[in-house]
Amino acid sequence: MNRTARAAGPVARIAADSRPVLIVTVITTAAVALASFALSFASLRDAALWGRVPEGLAFLVPVVIDASVLVYGLVALVLRARGRSSAWAWTLMLLFTVVSIGANAAHAYDVGPELRTIVGVVLVALAPLSVLTSTHALASLVVTDEPAPAAEPVPESVAVPAPVELDPEPVTVPEVLPAESPTPVLETAPAPAPAPASSPTVARRPRLARVRPITQDALDLPGLTVGAEA
Repeated sequence: MNRTARAAGPVARIAADSRPVLIVTVITTAAVALASFALSFASLRDAALWGRVPEGLAFLVPVVIDASVLVYGLVALVLRARGRSSAWAWTLMLLFTVVSIGANAAHAYDVGPELRTIVGVVLVALAPLSVLTSTHALASLVVTDEPAPAAEPVPESVAVPAPVELDPEPVTVPEVLPAESPTPVLETAPAPAPAPASSPTVARRPRLARVRPITQDALDLPGLTVGAEA
């Protein structure tokens, strides 16, 4: 039969960390705490009268003792979660728990007058101690022991333009064709310009004076007659 059940599939079980389990645990814990406080309340109130506490204020003694147990238990959990030392919180929680247990046992056993006086004195003396330790616990949770960070200078607000996103244009790569071997071109040097012909230097002849012909009239001198024939 067991083999058949195993072959059919895994048996459904309640997960230990499921929400229903957590809710039931919280409710049950609260009920136990309230019931324990109610039972301890009557014993501690009567034991407070052993310390000459007025009857009208005797109900405050069980509040101080049992509430301190709850406070130090929560403080210890918070400190442990923060990674800090919680030994002192666990110690105070244990101390108030032992006192509450001893006072309840002394009330139930109906001890003698001397022991009653001692129990009453201890209960009354724990009231200022509870105030001191509760204040320390509150300060350890609220105030941090780390140095405050140095204040950084606040830079002036500078308007920074929003970056403009440009659509990248497609880049066309030109097609590279194989280069053809160029035909060599023979360049002819230009013919030198002909030098200007130097004109031969001609010796200029001296210019002669114009010879006037000699006429007969010029030859006629007074007293001299030149004949046509000699």
